[in-house]
Amino acid sequence: MNNYKFERLSNKNLKDLVFLYQESFNEKTNLEFLQKKYDTHSFGLSFVGYVAYDSVSNEPAAYYGVFPIKVRYFNELILAAQSGDTMTHPNHRGKGLFITLAKMTYELAKNNSVEFIFGFPNENSYGGFIKKLNWTVYANINNYKIKSSALPFEKVAKKFPFFNYFYSKIFLKKIYSKSLFQPFSNSIDSQISNVGFVEHDAHFYNYKTYYRSTIISVEGINCWIKIDGRLWIGDIEYCNKEKFYSVVIGLLSLAKKICCSTIQFSVQENSDYDKWLKEKYDINSQNPVGCLNLGTRLNPENFAYQALDFDTF
Repeated sequence: MNNYKFERLSNKNLKDLVFLYQESFNEKTNLEFLQKKYDTHSFGLSFVGYVAYDSVSNEPAAYYGVFPIKVRYFNELILAAQSGDTMTHPNHRGKGLFITLAKMTYELAKNNSVEFIFGFPNENSYGGFIKKLNWTVYANINNYKIKSSALPFEKVAKKFPFFNYFYSKIFLKKIYSKSLFQPFSNSIDSQISNVGFVEHDAHFYNYKTYYRSTIISVEGINCWIKIDGRLWIGDIEYCNKEKFYSVVIGLLSLAKKICCSTIQFSVQENSDYDKWLKEKYDINSQNPVGCLNLGTRLNPENFAYQALDFDTF
């Protein structure tokens, strides 16, 4: 690692992640978006991650970090963190930077009273998390993608900025004009007995504005949704099975109105919503749920998640 130097992420070097997004993912982002996404001070801790730089050229080479968040276990609020935004410049891959940065980040998190790290490793990072960073995978998020029969205008809009402008003006303006600015309790608390969950309070609601998601009422039930090439359901206020099915029908109707061809649910396996969806729809894919325990007070495998808890929602 003599060819690299390491700096903790801060407001000063956050701009270097714009470069890494582009080079690592071929994805354009901007500093304003990153400032919102990394502003986790309302949870008590910010900028838990490290950037690696080429020691000769000073080029940003890689980044790994976690997003602090408050979780609830019975009556106690606890500081945890979600793993996110793992990126390495193509010129610096295969050098062990991911593992080095992760270990540095976990030590920083532990020293700042983070009890555990959780996340949803993809196929590229899964091996590293499990074999080299001692993560445990203990559950799955089941993804249900349901067709609405609408033409896929939302997918075209996501791909082409020109169409996105008109799609937002014509189809989405009415949706966002009906937004409810009041968060509701995490439905996981009612779906699975004796589990911990991410606290969906006012701090969480305000933090989530880095993406354009919104809360609307469908069949009298609050639903937290995001439209990004699909109608992605973050959470649905807890209700019984009959009401839940009527909300699903209402969401499909909404998808048709806004020319969105697919609605997606991403729910923890064996939750009520998972069981009810499974009775009528097929699982399209799964995301593993993993964790790394940094403390000694609790078992992070006793926590459950859903789409709203993803850093990509």
